[in-house]
Amino acid sequence: MRLLLCVLLALTPLGYSVGAHAAVSVGATRLIYDGASSEANLTVNNRDDSSPYLVQSWVSRFGSASDESVDSFIVTPPLFRLDANKENILRVIFAGDADVPQDRESLFLMNVKAIPAMSDEQRGKNVLQIALKTTIKLFYRPAGLQGALKDAVAQVSWQANAGALVVKNASNYHVVVSELKLNGQPLTQAPDVLRPGQQQVLSTSAKTGDELQLSYIDDYGSTVVAPAVRID
Repeated sequence: MRLLLCVLLALTPLGYSVGAHAAVSVGATRLIYDGASSEANLTVNNRDDSSPYLVQSWVSRFGSASDESVDSFIVTPPLFRLDANKENILRVIFAGDADVPQDRESLFLMNVKAIPAMSDEQRGKNVLQIALKTTIKLFYRPAGLQGALKDAVAQVSWQANAGALVVKNASNYHVVVSELKLNGQPLTQAPDVLRPGQQQVLSTSAKTGDELQLSYIDDYGSTVVAPAVRID
């Protein structure tokens, strides 16, 4: 999960107060959308004892430089007030999109931005308002998709080619990499995500027979260490 800080209002350098705290949180580190369901839900909590927030939510593309909203999903409510010590549930609805494949998993980003309200004491003063944006992965799994994430990890293959390490994900699922170890040593150039059907070449020294161990993130946000394998 990534937490991005966005400054909304830049003010004079002579004395200001910061009007935002990390009080608004979401109830999961990833969101799994089952294509057989009509929606997926995400809880948003305001743990601040006194301040309400304005919460804005949308879905964007994974891997894009822009966090612009996509038409494939509708989030409701898209904008609402969240009072102190309250929670609300976001409903994410797949709106249908011919560009979203139905034979493999797709990966998007779920964005939740919280903007703090200005208190009466802050009005008329130099105040720095900060919006807190939480971004988590949203996995869309079409109805009837065969297998499971654990099975997908077993379909990831590793090969040595001219000293480099070639990895291919032959499954229909995304594999989110937590850590990769080659002969017991962590690889600094490990990919973040192995996409369905994707092949990547890692510029790390590897040879046939080397031991490789993959740790991945499961559907519940936990780290799972897969059995070690030998490179072909």
